[in-house]
Amino acid sequence: MARITRRRRTTCKLACAIVQSGRQRSPGRIVTISEGGLAVITDVHFEQGDPIRLLIKPEGSKVVPVCAIIWNDQSAGSAVATSRLQRFGCVVSDPSRSYLELLGRIAPPPPPPPHRAEPVPIAKSQPRDQESDWAEPDLPRSREIQPPPKPEPEENWPYFRVRMKQIGGPRTRILTVCARSATQAESRAQEALAEACDASEGWGVLHIARVSSGRSALPPPG
Repeated sequence: MARITRRRRTTCKLACAIVQSGRQRSPGRIVTISEGGLAVITDVHFEQGDPIRLLIKPEGSKVVPVCAIIWNDQSAGSAVATSRLQRFGCVVSDPSRSYLELLGRIAPPPPPPPHRAEPVPIAKSQPRDQESDWAEPDLPRSREIQPPPKPEPEENWPYFRVRMKQIGGPRTRILTVCARSATQAESRAQEALAEACDASEGWGVLHIARVSSGRSALPPPG
C-alpha cells in the first residue's frame, strides 16, 4: 500500500476565531499549519478529543472555516504555560478546498524531481552447446510419448460376405469372413480360397457386403 505523503509543518501567524456554543466567538492565533492539522493558541479550555471549529482570517483573503479535533495540549513546558493562554494541537482529518488553497499560499509544495527512466537490462540468450557433457537431450514431442492406440479385439470385428467368381470360368463361391474393414475382408477371402484351391489367383471379387453376424466359411463351389 502506498504511503500517504503530507506536506511539512509550516510556522505562521494567522488570526482566527473559535466558534463556541450560542455563536460566541473567542479570539485565537494559529502558529503552525499543515495538511493534516494545526496548532492554535487561545484562552478557551478544551479536553483531548473535543471538536473545535475555527474561522481563519488571512490578510486580504476570505475567511476559511475549519473543523478539527483537539489532539493534545502543548502548553506544558512552553512560554504560554505561565499565562491564561493554552496551545492545542488539532487534527484536520478532512481538509476543505479553501483550507488547502490557504496552505498552498503559505507553503507552496516543492516541484517534483525530474523523472529519469532507467533502462531495464535484458538478458542475452546463449546458444545451446549440444556437444557439452552437461547438455540435456531434447525431450520427445507429445506425439512421440503418447501410447499407441489399443487394438480392438477380433471378436468385436464385423462380418463380411464376399462373393467371388472364377476368372474365365462359370464357378462362383460365397465366403463369410470376419475382418476390420472391407479391404481386409477381401484379403482374408483370397487367403481362405488359396488354402482350399490351388488356383486362387484365378478368382475375382464380385461383391462384398457387411452382415450382422456369421461364421467364416468356405462353401462348396457353385
